[in-house]
Amino acid sequence: MKYGGMCVLHRSAAAIGIAGALLFLPLQASAGASEAAPTVIAQGPVQSSQALSAVETVPQAIPTANSIDRETSGQRLSIESTSLESLLLEKGVITQEDWIRLKAEEERRIFEQSAELQMAGNPRWYERIRITGYMQFKYNMGATDRRFDLPLNDSFGDQQGNEFYARRLRLVFQGQVSERVAFFTQFALEGGQQTLANNEMIDAYSDFYITKDKEHRIRWGLHRVPNSFDTYRSSTNRQELDRHESVQSGAPGERDLGVAYYWSPKVAQERFAQLAAYHNGPGDYGVFGIMVYNGQSRSRLELNKDKHIGAKLAYPFQFPNGRLLEAGVLGYHGVFAVQGASQPNVASAARCISPLTSEGGCDIKDQRVTAYVWTPPQPWGLLAEFTVGRGPKRNAQTNFIEESSIAGGYVQGYYTWRYSDVGMLTPYVRYGEYYGGFKSLNGAPDGQSRTWNLGLVWEPDTHFRFVADWVFKNGLNSTLVANRAQSDFDASQLRFQAQWFWN
Repeated sequence: MKYGGMCVLHRSAAAIGIAGALLFLPLQASAGASEAAPTVIAQGPVQSSQALSAVETVPQAIPTANSIDRETSGQRLSIESTSLESLLLEKGVITQEDWIRLKAEEERRIFEQSAELQMAGNPRWYERIRITGYMQFKYNMGATDRRFDLPLNDSFGDQQGNEFYARRLRLVFQGQVSERVAFFTQFALEGGQQTLANNEMIDAYSDFYITKDKEHRIRWGLHRVPNSFDTYRSSTNRQELDRHESVQSGAPGERDLGVAYYWSPKVAQERFAQLAAYHNGPGDYGVFGIMVYNGQSRSRLELNKDKHIGAKLAYPFQFPNGRLLEAGVLGYHGVFAVQGASQPNVASAARCISPLTSEGGCDIKDQRVTAYVWTPPQPWGLLAEFTVGRGPKRNAQTNFIEESSIAGGYVQGYYTWRYSDVGMLTPYVRYGEYYGGFKSLNGAPDGQSRTWNLGLVWEPDTHFRFVADWVFKNGLNSTLVANRAQSDFDASQLRFQAQWFWN
């Protein structure tokens, strides 16, 4: 395969230009939307699939950040429009933007005075804890080439074509145990047919709010690391079936054990929550955040004493026409211990460039910077990320695992049609490239690729989503053989997934 690294730069620049143009387009109502100012239904939790469009024909309330609803699905909140506000809007005394601001303030009071205080102030511990979860049921057609490989995403589905299986089955326990302390735990039980391919802890962390306004907080435990916009998003509020390999390769599993500090001013809290509730955003991970963590990714042993340090800087904007846009930059630095490598003087498919550590890891510098811009579908939307850095990659000529350059990114466009009060249909198209290694796989194989995704998301109900995705990939198979280059392929696969949520 021959790739031009500058292609990613050119496409990223084009994506930023398109995003800029979208900011000035008037927001159009989707066909079938009501013309009146009805009851507003806001999706409180962040991981829900039912992202109602925030600024379409009907005015809608803006939800505020809820400390216990960042990574779950299912809770619904109804806000009744007052007769005075609706009358003023109908008579043209106030604008739609004024109506939204009034409803946002109303919803903020409801959130702060009812749900959170009720949980935190209840003397019964079991009434301060909520149980939620979701399941993703999947079927993949056989790939057009047996060498087809998606090793960082759904590797089980790649190997088991034409088979029904549980892509994800998650159970969540969360709660606001006091005014300043909240916790979140998530367990995974998933695999093929009756066999569990994954049985592990996904999240286990606690938040301590330094200030009562929740602008400053500390999080510790097993949680998401600063890597990219898409690795902050849960699979419940990501309509696409997979994250792109260019960003997924920086944080496989998305999480690690560590301590983080986040700062979110009030206005940012409300916009992050609006993006999460209506547009499948990741939720509130701070305008500024910094984290120290092990660096070996989720559910993997720490093979060196080095700690990764990561940080993010982002901001959610709202423009006069109602268009929302989030932009930011993230980065991390550390040393990653690659597994599956031999000593430099031992012939194998993957040899470490330096002596292995006492724990058997091959230490290689690991650092990245990722920038992103996202404007959600109102009804048009666009998401683009671009990453550069240095990391481990196996040299096909020498079999040595070396420090190598990394570059990649993707651009995605999509459109959401609301055909009823809760029903939505969202087609999307994504193109991405990646030039770098897969550090989390044995021997850090070369992961260079070009990928297209064509998808259609149907959400007829607030607790159900169906996705059809056709992926086309020109890349390298991750299997390593001594003294041989990795096999390349140009193949496609059609995939289907049904997802339901409960609370």
